[in-house]
Amino acid sequence: MLPFPEPSFMPCTECGASVARGERQEHVCDLERWLDHHVEQLRPELDGLEGELGAYLKTPRGRFDAWYAERRRWG
Repeated sequence: MLPFPEPSFMPCTECGASVARGERQEHVCDLERWLDHHVEQLRPELDGLEGELGAYLKTPRGRFDAWYAERRRWG
């Protein structure tokens, strides 16, 4: 059985960009791509945040915090 050939390009671990094997040392991550990559890695947590926040805001403490934030905002 023959081994699989080494791919010519590999993803950057920091930004996910496809980088040629010989250019990995010179690669500089694009800030916007880096941010998109990290947000995508956090997607499961971000998707659950809205539900968790909604549940919290239904608790007595959550209702107080929302009231207090609104009050501080105006004055």
